[in-house]
Amino acid sequence: MPRFSYQAINKRGDKIRDRIEASDPESAVEQLRRGGLTITELTEDDLSTDGSSGDLLTCLTPLRAKEIALFFRMFAALVKSNIPISEGIGILYTQSDNRKLKKVLDDVRQRIEGGVPLSEAMEPHTKVFGEMVVKMIRAGELGGMLDLILERIADYLEERAALRSRMITSMIYPAVVVVVTFGVVIFLITYVIPKFATLLGGRKLPANTQLLLDLADIFKKHGSMLAIGFVAIVAGVILLMMLPEVRLQFDRHKVRLPIIGSIFRYGVVVQFANTFSALLESGITLVDALKATTDTLTNQSVKADMDLVTERVTAGIPLSEAMADDRFFPPMVKSLVSVGEYSGLMDDSWRGVAEICEKILRDKIARMSAMIEPVLIMTLGTVVGYVAWGLIAGMLTMYAAAGK
Repeated sequence: MPRFSYQAINKRGDKIRDRIEASDPESAVEQLRRGGLTITELTEDDLSTDGSSGDLLTCLTPLRAKEIALFFRMFAALVKSNIPISEGIGILYTQSDNRKLKKVLDDVRQRIEGGVPLSEAMEPHTKVFGEMVVKMIRAGELGGMLDLILERIADYLEERAALRSRMITSMIYPAVVVVVTFGVVIFLITYVIPKFATLLGGRKLPANTQLLLDLADIFKKHGSMLAIGFVAIVAGVILLMMLPEVRLQFDRHKVRLPIIGSIFRYGVVVQFANTFSALLESGITLVDALKATTDTLTNQSVKADMDLVTERVTAGIPLSEAMADDRFFPPMVKSLVSVGEYSGLMDDSWRGVAEICEKILRDKIARMSAMIEPVLIMTLGTVVGYVAWGLIAGMLTMYAAAGK
């Protein structure tokens, strides 16, 4: 059905700008008049560039956390300069290169020009901005400090993006070394060793050389089946992780892994503390802040525990007592929460938790990198050395037999 963009004036004299679907312009005008609107402009949207293929491309366009953080940083600067909100959104719309973000900003701008506040205009796009961000903006509108809230949102999103980047970066080097190790081994077994098999075949060979030849023969005969089996195992693991109970158990035990488990743990603590403190600083109530922060957690085990804590706080139990039985957060966190309750500065206490735990997290990431790097290099060297040793041992056996 055709879609029309229109500008109109309602009974109160407010200017409205929105879209409507109708079979033809006359039907669109009739619908709007029945709604008590006086039409000032009506144009049919060009669907040739906004059809299903365009929508699909827009949906597939990646929208990174850093782009959202940059948007709020610039938006805060514009609002602080007393530029009207709709005009600021329009400026950022023309500046953005991301089609998905441009589409969202266009819709937000039209809703604002239709007379709704910023938080309500962003509410249909919580998957892009986040439900927590929308709640912070609503609190800023009620408190008359939207510019300050937008700056806090930008700070929070930048901190979260930086934390995520550090977590990913800490895993890149080990992952690359592991992939290279497997790649080298597969290359040697499938390509290099078979070249020697014709020369070494039929002789009594050392055990390590014979093992390499047997592995090469297995890969040659059953390589496709092994590949299919590997893909099936990976797919099975992914499907299992979709089951709530399996994901819960995985998240519960992964924080107990040696070396890397503490990184997962403190990563969740820093994320929770940053989000919770940002919400409290924005004037959101303790219970609402707990619920919103818990919804942002990806660790299902911690999320289930914090749901219980939220229920206790809702029932009137202080947060420090509600967290007394929790074994995930370090004891230091509970002590700082108690101090925040007595002083009335809960937001400052959680901000302190975030800063302290982030320093601990950085130290643990640095230690992990220092421990894992030499271990992986030694592992790669051992594997390649074993293959080289097996080939050399086979060649020496062949030369010895030829000398006889």
